Amino acid sequence: MRVFEEKSRAELIGKKSYWQISDLGLKQAEFDYDPELLRLILDKAQRIKDEASEKRHLNLRFIRKAHVAIPEILELVHHPGRLDRLSELAGTALEPYPVSVISTTITFMGANPDDGTIAWHADGVPATEIVPLAMHDVEGGELQIYHGDYETGFTSLDEHGALSERDLITVPHRLGASTLAQLMRVLHRTAPIRSGYRVSLNMNLRSRDQPFIDDNPLYYLAADNPDYDWVDQYLSDVRGRQVPAYLASRWHAKA
Repeated sequence: MRVFEEKSRAELIGKKSYWQISDLGLKQAEFDYDPELLRLILDKAQRIKDEASEKRHLNLRFIRKAHVAIPEILELVHHPGRLDRLSELAGTALEPYPVSVISTTITFMGANPDDGTIAWHADGVPATEIVPLAMHDVEGGELQIYHGDYETGFTSLDEHGALSERDLITVPHRLGASTLAQLMRVLHRTAPIRSGYRVSLNMNLRSRDQPFIDDNPLYYLAADNPDYDWVDQYLSDVRGRQVPAYLASRWHAKA
C-alpha cells in the first residue's frame, strides 16, 4: 500500500492533543476499491445532483445520507478489509459513524459558484475517509489545514479575514488514493478551485472503543440537517453507546 502523505495530529496543530481518537493527523494512501463500483457511484451522483444535493452551510454542495440515495456506497463502507486497513492507518480500531445523515456524503466542488468549495471549519466527526470520484482539469481544490490551534485560527480569521499562507499545510488529492484524516478541532478548508471540478465521497468514522470522542453538537448537525429527523437516532446512540463507553472509561481510569 503506497502512502503519499502522512502527518501526525501534533504536526497538524503544532501541539499535543487530549481530545483525539489517536495520534493520526492524516494519511493518504492507495486503495483497492473496485473502479467499476466507484464509476457507478459517480454516475449516479451526477445524475441525481440537481434533485438530491443542497448547499446549506460552509459553501458546500453535497448529498447528505448519500448511502440512502446511492445504496452501492454501502458496498464501500463494508468493503472487505476496509475497517482493518483504516484502523491500522489510524492506530486505533474504527467503526462507521452511526448517525445516518452524516455517515456518508457526496460533495461537489468547482469553479462554478453554484458548487463552490468548503469554507474554513473544524469537523464534528472524529475521522473521515475522503475518496475522490472525479477530478476534471482541477486547478486548486487542495486540502488546506491551519497549522495551529483551531481557536487561534478562527480568531485570526475573524480579525483579519484570512490566514497567512505560511501557517497553512496543503495536501493535494489524488485519484486512486483516499485521505484518512482526523480533522475534529482542526481548522481546514478546500482551497478555492480556479478551474475544473471535483466530486468526492466522504465516509465518516469514529473510535470503536471511545465513541464519545466526538464534536458534533446538535446545532452544528442541524445547520445542515434542519428537518431534525435524525435526532432520535443521535440520542439513541448517546444512550446506548456513548454514555456507557464514557462511564466505563472513567471507571477504568480511576481503578
